[in-house]
Amino acid sequence: MDAWLLYDFRGSNSIAWKILNMPQHSHCTRRWAIVIPRSGSPKKIVHAIEQHTLSHLAWDEIVYSERSTWSDALRAALDGCSTVAMEYSPDCSIPVVSKVDAGTIELIRGLDKTVVSSADIAQHFQAVWSELQFTDNLTTATLLREAMMDAFDFLRQKCMKKAYVTEFDVQQNIVRFYQEHGLQSDSEPIVAIAKNASSPHYCPTPEINSPITIGDTVLIDMWAKSEMLGSTYADITWMAHCGTTVPERDALLFGIIRDARDAALSIVRERFSSGIKLYGYEVDDAARAVITNAGFGEYFIHRTGHNIGEETHGAGANMDNYETHDTREILRGTSFSIEPGIYIPNDIGLRTELDVVIDSAGNVLVPSEPTQDAIVALLA
Repeated sequence: MDAWLLYDFRGSNSIAWKILNMPQHSHCTRRWAIVIPRSGSPKKIVHAIEQHTLSHLAWDEIVYSERSTWSDALRAALDGCSTVAMEYSPDCSIPVVSKVDAGTIELIRGLDKTVVSSADIAQHFQAVWSELQFTDNLTTATLLREAMMDAFDFLRQKCMKKAYVTEFDVQQNIVRFYQEHGLQSDSEPIVAIAKNASSPHYCPTPEINSPITIGDTVLIDMWAKSEMLGSTYADITWMAHCGTTVPERDALLFGIIRDARDAALSIVRERFSSGIKLYGYEVDDAARAVITNAGFGEYFIHRTGHNIGEETHGAGANMDNYETHDTREILRGTSFSIEPGIYIPNDIGLRTELDVVIDSAGNVLVPSEPTQDAIVALLA
């Protein structure tokens, strides 16, 4: 690419705002743009009544006012550039990076420019962790696994006493653990008995929840980060059974998703060990093939995983060739989940999830290890 064109209208391009560290109070009612050339200094384009918009960026400025001068400004800033990267995805195959409207893409093409997606280059700025974030995340992942074991122990004690307990009770026990250990989350964890878990994003509330009784299989999905500024999330899912022996069908289905998870992790390790590039859709393919070959492909109804950063769902490559076709390269210095599942409507839902962290040297880490190999029988 000859240049990267960051364009925004009234906050439409969250990627541009994040990368340029736009002050959240910025009053932006007119179009603005930044042109970052392959060589030379960037140029900013601002409207005459909002020259303050990009004042925190000390680059050459082009001011426009009329619609014709907007086109003239873009033409001048892109002079000498043939291929221009923008927040655009062909056929919207990666919706999370499609931030520029079709009309603006048409305008740039009308200036005799070839527009390509900025998807890969943008994640270098948005998804790659600092060393401090790596160190902090290792602590968070360890604490999160402790939170899971604490939740299992809480549920075990209730079952042993044959005490009344609900999904919401277990959820709130996890929330208390977060508070006591300096963890925070953008939302409360998922605790779901098998039938409820057949809806992947079911989450109990004070008004909507089910009692957990002896014989129930329970899914617990939790995610959290520390209170450090810039901290990153850890995100895991485990399953338990409130009994002495896990039902044969539950064990069988869990074994399938476990093998799918491990197949996905295996291709990640193989590629980074060999130095061969790996793309998000390939990880999804590896996991999905296992579930499909076992005859349950129609019940795996979401992508295999998502990028993780300062937000639970980060800005980097997702492990997805199902909901989208994610062709972004998985980068060193990033993290993502692997979380295959089987969801049979109104019957049962199962999921297993771990986080993968690729350090700056290309080492593949699973901070929450050991991973779950079988459903835990709480009363065994």
